[in-house]
Amino acid sequence: MKVLLDTNAFLRWTLDEGLPRPVKRRLSRPDTQCYVRIVSVWEICIKKSLNRGAKEVEAAIQAINARLLPIQFMHLDELTHLAWFENHRDPFDRLLVAQAISEDLTMISSDQRFTNYQRLKLLWD
Repeated sequence: MKVLLDTNAFLRWTLDEGLPRPVKRRLSRPDTQCYVRIVSVWEICIKKSLNRGAKEVEAAIQAINARLLPIQFMHLDELTHLAWFENHRDPFDRLLVAQAISEDLTMISSDQRFTNYQRLKLLWD
């Protein structure tokens, strides 16, 4: 299975902070291919409260043996067709959804607003 970690799930995994058991099991399986978006790296670096620089994030991605997912034109195309929900306007999240859908990745996230997107495959509990 190919999975895409949202920023929160990535941070929780790298800091060993409370991922649900089904998520931990999936992430520890050898057949799981894990992706972290370059947008998550950007988001972490611009949020001063997280106190993490790009080199630290890069090391964490390598430590969990994840692949970095850049922004592709097909992701942006999916984004232009993505349903709009008034309670979910965060541009980081909307691009995350578009990337997961267009790459056929299962997203790992605790954010319940993602359940609005019918074509999105989610894993949390």
